[in-house]
Order: sequence, then C-alpha cells, then structure tokens
Amino acid sequence: MARVDTTVRQGPVQPLPGHTGLKRFSAHRFCRRRRPGTGRRGNRGFVVTLGRVIDSHLHVVDFLQHPIEPGAVTSALAAEDVERLVVFGVPVKKKWGMTEPERPTYYLDDNAPCATYSLTDQLVAELVLALDPRSRERVAPLICGFDPTDQLAADHVDLMTSRHDVWRGIGEIFLRHDDLTELTYGENARAGHPALDGILEICAARGWPLTFHQDASSAGRSGQREYVGEVVAMLGRHPDVPQVWAHAGVSRRVRPGQHAALLGELMDRHANLHVDLSWVLFDSVVVEGEATTSWVELVARRPDRFVVGSDAFGSVAEQPESLVRWRALTDRLTPAARRMVEHDNAVRLWW
Repeated sequence: MARVDTTVRQGPVQPLPGHTGLKRFSAHRFCRRRRPGTGRRGNRGFVVTLGRVIDSHLHVVDFLQHPIEPGAVTSALAAEDVERLVVFGVPVKKKWGMTEPERPTYYLDDNAPCATYSLTDQLVAELVLALDPRSRERVAPLICGFDPTDQLAADHVDLMTSRHDVWRGIGEIFLRHDDLTELTYGENARAGHPALDGILEICAARGWPLTFHQDASSAGRSGQREYVGEVVAMLGRHPDVPQVWAHAGVSRRVRPGQHAALLGELMDRHANLHVDLSWVLFDSVVVEGEATTSWVELVARRPDRFVVGSDAFGSVAEQPESLVRWRALTDRLTPAARRMVEHDNAVRLWW
C-alpha cells in the first residue's frame, strides 16, 4: 500500500458555499428545562429534551446476543424525541470460558475470546419483522454478521438478502477495535482488507452505505494516525459507497491529535466519508460541557457529513441521554445545519 500523507495542514476553516452552518454561541446547555409535565428526566435532574432525532447507531443485541424486545423498540419510537432508528446486531459473541468464574456481559469483562456470530443478523431481522408496519417503516436494519477477513463474506450478505427483504445497508462492522481485536478469533480485521471489496461492491450495487469501526491508531500510539491510511485506501477504492466512520476512529484508549483538522482534510478529499457522532468520541468533542471550537467549525463547514447515534447495546434505557448530550455540539449550529446532522443526513443515507 502506498504511504498516505496524513499530515495536518493548518489554515482557516472555510464554509460550504452559501452556508456557514455555525451559530453564535449560546450559554444554554445541552440539557434544557421544559414545561412541567413534559420530557424525560436525566440522571442529573434535567429534563432530557430532543427534537425529532434519528438514532443512527443502535445495537439491538448485546455481546451475548440477547435481543431487545420488539415492545422496547416500539416504545422508543413512540417517544416524542426519536423519529427513526438505524439498527444492527453485534458481529461477534463473547464466550464464557471454563477458566472464568463469572458470566460475562461485555467483551472486556474477562480474558475469554469472542467469535464471529452470523446469527446476529437473523435476530435483527426477526425483531424488525415483529414490529407493526408503521414502526417497521421507521427502522433501518443493517447486516453485520460476517468475518471481515473472509473472502466468502459476501455470500452471507446474499443469504440474508434472499431470506429477508428488510435491509438498508451494512454495519456496524468491527475492524481495528482496541482490545476487541485481540480478543477475537482469527485474522485481525482492518479497513481496506481485500475481503471487504466484495461487501463494498454489494453496497455499490444496492445503493447501501457501510458503517464501520476502525480505530485511527493503536492504544500504544494513541495520539498518532497509525491506521488512518487503511481507511483512506478503502474510501479511495470504493468512491461510490457512502462510508460512515463510527466514532471517527476514536476509541476507549485512542485519542488522535488534531483529529478534527484531519477529518476536515479527509472529507475534502473523499466525498463518500461520513462520521457517526457516538460513543467515546463525545469526550473528544465536548470538554467540560462545551463543544470544542475545532469540532464546531468542522461540523458547521460539513454538516452534510455527520449523523448522531446513541451506540446503545441491547437496551434503549440510556438512549435518550446518549443522544441529548450531543446538543452541546448541535446547539452551536444553525437550525439548518443542526437538522442535517440530527435528521436529514440519516434519511438520505438509509431511507
């Protein structure tokens, strides 16, 4: 692979033609009080308030592959805050090893490995098909239950599409993913792996986006961009496929330096790059309750490239607060830019 230049070039952030996307800072916080009797209360006593947001990142199973009940999905859709959901399973299942004294619930709970779990897509399909027709129209299920290093992975996607006519894309696939990479059986998955070409060709043929998790670097080189070149290669090989970089490559122990500037350059060069605002990326974007200037300027300049997700796992209990916290960022945007990030971009990508 040719060496990719990921050097950040300093310079002013320019808006899209005719659109600044940036609103003068307002002192109100991302959790705002509402009239008595409306909204939902968060852990800190605030009333959790959203507009009509699309949750673009919801795992409807956990790492043991226990699915959410259909009624929980219906309840989430019945709330005034969330208009639609982009849902998927988890592509691996955690093993309870004989040497581990306690039953795990998360991949980091012990040293036992994880393995690819194709049945996750069947669980997602059954959940979606159990919804009433109106709710089903507001849910976009994605396929993820395949080994990203397997050259036969495309066969699994073909099988799922032949069994169920519900799918809207691929994701979230796990590529380089902190400790999970080392805990997963088999070859290490990575962006740009030749086995993914067949998956991306299916996406191109069907007009589907791909959502992927790929750390920007390793935990040992947290502030660097060790693996960004692999993402760049995948974007370049498949320019017609919208590719949604989950958490923008930021992970639990991966915090690349000047990351907003790098993302801006990558978006300038690759019209198919999108970013999913979710999980621990929040801690890089929002510091002490306020969105950092570099991220506000980036999203304001490229409001058509971002979506918001809760990254909830196997439950919707924490979904509202996982979404509402991003208002620290989106409240700094113009109304038009905010609507793109919270709603319109997801419609364009998955509906």
